[in-house]
Amino acid sequence: MHHIHRPGFTLIITALATLPLFAAEPTAGPLYHEAVHEFTEMKVTLYQHKTEVDRDAGSYKYDCVRFVSYAMKQAAPEALEAVMRERGIAKGRTPSPPSYQKFFGGLIAKPVKGWAAVPRVADLRAGDVVSWDYKTERASGHAVIIAEAPKQSKDGSWAVKVYDATSTPHAEDSRPDDARAQIFETTGHRSGLGHGVMAFTADPSTGAFTGYRWTPKGKIILCPIAAGRPVK
Repeated sequence: MHHIHRPGFTLIITALATLPLFAAEPTAGPLYHEAVHEFTEMKVTLYQHKTEVDRDAGSYKYDCVRFVSYAMKQAAPEALEAVMRERGIAKGRTPSPPSYQKFFGGLIAKPVKGWAAVPRVADLRAGDVVSWDYKTERASGHAVIIAEAPKQSKDGSWAVKVYDATSTPHAEDSRPDDARAQIFETTGHRSGLGHGVMAFTADPSTGAFTGYRWTPKGKIILCPIAAGRPVK
């Protein structure tokens, strides 16, 4: 500490060299803030294949893409309109996970106003959307809103916290112990909106998305997968 004495007062100046320096965190996007708002304010949530939301009552019932699309309609309506227009989706319909994936995957070659491409897993930040095309008995893929910057694991995959609507918990998932999350009969798990940790895999030479892990140590699923960032 350096003390400079002047008549009537004393200024205390801390040497800048002694201050810790922190890198500025990237600004979180609007979808992150909407996801946090919904999660914080909700009183009941359920995974289902139609959108039923009552904000005043704190009721949020939807599936993965309906959650993403609803959040986008609230926080980035122009971005949602661009997806609907570019993918030729009729008003009142909801883009599927493969539709979002194809839209995001085309942003590098064909930029679209209201969106920025996120070609590398390492570039993800809070508020980005990741969607993939992987058909199972119950789904055609999945979509999530990123909650924080990803962290690379020793095996090269990238662990990251996400917000999504699902009936199958991730690692460190909020839903199993959340009484607001209602039971989805098909799986017997608490379901709906929540957050958890999963992982994405990347091409070691380009950093491009190659697949995902439902949990950071789960099975690697290689599939068409891409990310986008709503922008003004």
